[in-house]
Order: sequence, then C-alpha cells, then structure tokens
Amino acid sequence: MKGIILLVAFVLQSVSSQAADTLRVTTSPVMTCSNCENKIKKNIRFVKGTKRIITDIPTQTVTVIYDGKKTSRKDFEEAFRKIGYEIKSKETVKAKKP
Repeated sequence: MKGIILLVAFVLQSVSSQAADTLRVTTSPVMTCSNCENKIKKNIRFVKGTKRIITDIPTQTVTVIYDGKKTSRKDFEEAFRKIGYEIKSKETVKAKKP
C-alpha cells in the first residue's frame, strides 16, 4: 500500500512539473552580490504559483519557474518592483500542453 501511495505521489509531481511556465529576466539595478540574489529569492518566492527561482550573478539573470494557471508575468513584474528592481528584458516560455 505504501508503495502505491509513493508511486501516485511521484506521478502527480512529475505531471505538475511538466506544466510549468518559465520567465527569464534581467533586472535594474543588476545583481552584484549574494545579498541581491537572496533578496530576490526570499521575496519573489511569495508570488502565488512560484515553483523555483534560479539566479545567476555572472549572467545577471533570474529564472522563475511558475504555474501559469495561478499567476502571470505581470505579477512577477509587480513583485520585483516592490523590492526595488525593474525587469529590463524578459523571455517567457509557456508550458506545452500534454
């Protein structure tokens, strides 16, 4: 019985991870240190539907993986604005429908 429950949980998790949209942005001001990186991660994670946030200081990019049914790109733009960042360039990749 435990094995069946684990299998169902695994299948549900893999299905939900496939239905994720991706937003890749650069910000102004740019991230210059780990404090900037942590500020973004700690605050943007509260946007409903956020699944994962990946920051990369050398390339100055923030990648947000989110559920497009729960939130939109505009919600992230507002969240960045609230913590003192403006989104400069953005690339959105919509999830493929199964």
